[in-house]
Amino acid sequence: MKKRVALVCILVACLCAAQETRSEKRIHRIYVDELHFPNNPDWDGFVRSKLISSLAQDCASNCAVVEAVGPTGDNGADTADGVLTGTMLVESPDNRHYRVQGAMRLVDRDGTVLWAATIYSSPLARSATSSFADNTAKKLTAFLAQARGK
Repeated sequence: MKKRVALVCILVACLCAAQETRSEKRIHRIYVDELHFPNNPDWDGFVRSKLISSLAQDCASNCAVVEAVGPTGDNGADTADGVLTGTMLVESPDNRHYRVQGAMRLVDRDGTVLWAATIYSSPLARSATSSFADNTAKKLTAFLAQARGK
């Protein structure tokens, strides 16, 4: 009986791992959704554009970034396998340099969160928003490459 229970547990674990891998491997086309800036709502379009550029540059064969070009033209989700979204905080502790931190997540079509990370801009970056976008793209593409076994 114990062997049977252990075997069932192993099979369930393998099926869960296989399902996770299938979900992650399905993500080839990513739509970058609106970003939330509680203290700086005007920064959404600016940082979103930088994030799209960084992802398009870093993705290579791991993914493609899509715009709102689907049949409905609403938000691109109908053409994307996953949606990247997040909430960012922009701070300027010394009124000269900016620092960006954000909670980012990649969600599949079913609403399952496949990847989530807290991302920071590099402390010595010339542009905090570019650094944040680059760091997000690097972490997400590394996750996608690892999920595909590259």
